This record gives sequence, C-alpha cells and structure tokens, in this order.
Amino acid sequence: MSEYVLELKSISKSFPGVKALDNVQFNLKSGEIHALVGENGAGKSTFIKIITGVHHQDEGEIYLNGQQVEIRDPNEAQKMGIAAIYQHVTCYPDLSVTENIFMGHEKIKRFSKRILWEEMHSEAKKLLDNLGADIDPRSQMGALSVAQQQIVEIAKALSLNAKIIIMDEPTAALTKKESEELYRITEQLRDNGASIIFISHRLEDMYRLASRVSVLRDGKYIGTWNVNEISKEDLIVAMVGREITQLFPKKEAKIGEELLRIEGLGKTGFFADISFTLHKGEILGLTGLIGAGRSEVCQAIFGIMPYDKGKVYLEGKEVKINNPLDAMKLGIGYLPEDRQKQGLVLQWEISKNITLSTLDKLCNKGWLNASREAEVAKELSEKVNVKANSVFDTVSSLSGGNQQKVIVAKLLNADLKVIILDEPTKGVDVGAKSAIHEIMSDLACQGYGIIMISSEMPEVLGMSDRIIVMREGRITAVFDREDATQEAILEAAMVNRAERELAGVR
Repeated sequence: MSEYVLELKSISKSFPGVKALDNVQFNLKSGEIHALVGENGAGKSTFIKIITGVHHQDEGEIYLNGQQVEIRDPNEAQKMGIAAIYQHVTCYPDLSVTENIFMGHEKIKRFSKRILWEEMHSEAKKLLDNLGADIDPRSQMGALSVAQQQIVEIAKALSLNAKIIIMDEPTAALTKKESEELYRITEQLRDNGASIIFISHRLEDMYRLASRVSVLRDGKYIGTWNVNEISKEDLIVAMVGREITQLFPKKEAKIGEELLRIEGLGKTGFFADISFTLHKGEILGLTGLIGAGRSEVCQAIFGIMPYDKGKVYLEGKEVKINNPLDAMKLGIGYLPEDRQKQGLVLQWEISKNITLSTLDKLCNKGWLNASREAEVAKELSEKVNVKANSVFDTVSSLSGGNQQKVIVAKLLNADLKVIILDEPTKGVDVGAKSAIHEIMSDLACQGYGIIMISSEMPEVLGMSDRIIVMREGRITAVFDREDATQEAILEAAMVNRAERELAGVR
C-alpha cells in the first residue's frame, strides 16, 4: 500500500508556443494539507487541470493509492474522489444551495424519476451543519457571500465523497474573519481524513495550515519542504528564482503642487464628510476594514457612483464628474479591484485592451490604424514588463500579475494626472507584487498623483507617503509616512472617531 493517496511522476504538458509543465513531480499523503505555491504563470492552473481531467498530460503518470490511473475527463476525476474549489466560484447563482450541491447527481425516485427534493434539502442541511455553516439550503446561491459560496462548494465535494480536495486561492476574496472560518473548515476536512492541495499566494495561509509545501517555477518542479523547515525568505527565492530584496521599492519622489482636492464628499448610505488632498508625486494610501467605504469614495471621484454632497477640485478648479468618461477626459484614471470583470475584456488581445480607452487617437476618419495600435501597445506593454509572446495574445492567457500590468499600461496610454489603484496587488504573486510596486513608484517620480486602496498593512506602510484610514464611511485618521504604525492604523480602522476622542486619541 502506497503512503501517498495521489502521486504525479514526470508530468509534462505543452500548448502551442509554451511548455506549461515540464517534468513535474508531486505527492500527497492521506490526511495532509499540502501547499502548492509559485508565481503566476508557474504552471499551477495547468497542474490542477491535469489532476481534475480538464487536460491530459503529454508525458508522465498519475497514481491513486499506488495504482496508476488515466484521468480522461472531469467526470472520471469526480468518480475517483477528486474535487476542486476555485477562487472564482463556479456556481448556478439563480438556483438554490441544494440544487448547486446536487447538480449532476440529483436524488431521483427509482421508477417515477421524480426528484426527491425533501431528501436533498435534508442532506444538504446535514452537510452544511457538519461544516459548521449556518446556511439555508433553500436560499438562492447568488444571494450568498463569496465565503458562503465556497463553503457550499466544499459541501458539494463532500456530497460526491471526495477524498482529494484542491483549494485554489480560496482566501483571495475573503476578509480575515472569513479566512479564519475557512481555515477551521479546512482543518476539519483534514481531521476527517480528506487530503487537501492548498494553492495560495498568501504565504500566511501556507504557514497556518500546511505541513508540506511544493514549489513550481516556470512550469518546472523546484522542490518540496516541510513547512516548519523553510523560511519565508528561502521560499520566495525558490518561487521567483532570485532574492526579492525590496518588496516595497519606494523611491523618494518630489512631492509637488496640489492635484486633487476633495471637500465634504458624501453619498447617502455609503460615506460622508470626506475631505483630503493629493499632490503631484504622492502615493496616498487609503485603508480600513472591508466595508469602510474606501472603494465607494474613489468610485464617486471617478464617476461610477454619483455623490450627493461635496466638491471635487482638480488643479485648483472645481469639476463635476458625472461618469467615467468625464473623469478620463479630466485626467483621472481608475484600476478596479476586480480586474477580470471590470478592468479587462478577457477574450480580446493585449493590444486592444491597452488602446481601448484612446481609440479616437488611433483613428483617421473612422478607420483604425492597426499598425499604430500594435506599436503603441507594444511600447507600453514593454514599459510595464508584460510577459507575453506578443501583444496579439489574448488577455485571458496571461497570469493574474500580467493582467494587472495590462490595465496599468491602459492607464498610461491615457493622458492622466491622477491614478486610482484599487487593491493593485490583490491575487498576484510576490514577484508580480514587487514589479507593480516598482511601477507605482516610478509613476510617482514622473509626477502622477496616486491613490492606492489596500487592505494589506505591509503594502500600505511600505508604499504610502500619507495614509488615510476609514471606518463606516468616514475618515478616522490621517498619518504621515514617518508617523504611521500598524497599531495606530488598526486602532483608527476599528474604533470610531467619538470613542477615539473620548480616549484622548488623535
């Protein structure tokens, strides 16, 4: 009997123009949480698709409990007890939780072929209760939070008797509290005998849950270590192939005159009495807990969400921004938090995404100058170091970090003064984070004013010249870079202004 429930030996997989996996090794023990890490583009997604039967390997063997198997399609993987829970939950939002759990393996009365709804609702409730989740199985899937939807996906895997569960970036879109709940459920699954492959860019996830970690880089297997025997610094070197000496490469930019001034901005039900300034060459950090109103404020400035009260001044002149087109014409750009849904057209080429907002400059009498478009896109993609074969590759083929760089290139193509970056490094690996931070710092040195919304405390402290903290739709504190500490920011984010003043805290 093999000590491994799953073993991959010498797995290789190629696609036109790229070798996604090259002689990759991996093994998973019974009742183990095994972390898999690597930069975006390291081959993790292809690895998952090989195990779940979406792709078939060109070379190599797969073993389940010591027996060689062929996983030809996802149905075969499912029958073998393999399930995957993804960062972007693949569900039927208009159907009930029960329908999502039993989709494809409904309980049906033998002769009448009638669906046994009550039996399914009862079993769905039992599965959710066993996970410690207070979710009504009759509720609509689309009405649940991302964290709750992921729990439903786990319940679905258990309904299929899955023994090997792959979790792909499950905490990327979760709050700290939601992540802790997912940690609890993951450990519960392990204790009940499930074997888990945990993929995450958040190294704290790995150190919190996993007993072993394997690293992929550029489609190749780098090594496997016991988690308690490898430092964070050594792990990063294994992932990126070099030492990241500066995760926050903040350059000293010259802070110039005022670019943007916000006075008393308000939107009923979202935020109130928001006032601040932004100067040339400044990176202004905007932080707070999830739901503090940070994104809503910036969406109002960009014209996505109209504000009820207050004034916006750009270079000393009052402006009225009714929509994003107005904002772009005035020189304000916005990188949204959800790059895939709000920032990119995934099926389009890199070049078309980069030039989308400035097509009028590339047209003559209604005709697009395609060669000029490609030239502009190539120049800007090289400027932000997008890793791709050519600007004619589709954006969907890029890693998350490179997709983020394409949006930055699109912003640089416009004639901007102010750039708003909403969670600019969310869901990207450590190497891409360092690269994006360097781009931000370079832009500040060129005189752009940057507003950076971030939930990551090291990023806020490492990249900001000034830091604004919000809580429940209001600004609770403003810190200069040299005065900001993690403790002070957290206190401002968690304690309201009245309580702070009573305590004598400024």
